[in-house]
Amino acid sequence: YEIRTVNLSRVGGPSTGKVIGGIVQEIAIPTARVLFEWRSLDHVAIDEAYTPYTGHAYDCFHINSVDVDADGNLLVSARNTWAVYKLHRETGRVIWRLGGKRSDFQMGPGTRFAWQHDARHHDEGRLLSIFDNSAAPPVAPESRVLLIELDRRDRRARLVRQYSHP
Repeated sequence: YEIRTVNLSRVGGPSTGKVIGGIVQEIAIPTARVLFEWRSLDHVAIDEAYTPYTGHAYDCFHINSVDVDADGNLLVSARNTWAVYKLHRETGRVIWRLGGKRSDFQMGPGTRFAWQHDARHHDEGRLLSIFDNSAAPPVAPESRVLLIELDRRDRRARLVRQYSHP
């Protein structure tokens, strides 16, 4: 994570306030040389977050998982934007967003998620599993696991299966 001073007025904060951004790094082992670095504040606007400003440093992104997709690019789950971002592994460009305020996919019935964790690709990137933690803080009555089919050509997301606690 990194902390920067920015204008937080778009999220109900002061014109000069602290924001917490997420950093993804790929590191060579054992040399600890940084092979790739991506900073959320350079690519994602702070008003994509659903987190309310509370007077402290604003955690607008909150990375909680990174996966290497079938094509070698990165899938990054950002809890506080309710979105999964596919990042170009060499340039850092956001290839697409799934979910959140600026989804590049048409979200089919049952595919919306909130406060998610652990986004993972399956079946050569055709499927994505996500732990939808919508129950905490409450957006839905319970959390669940989603298996979502991604039609990347037509940019549609379709619910294949969900697992909820009985």
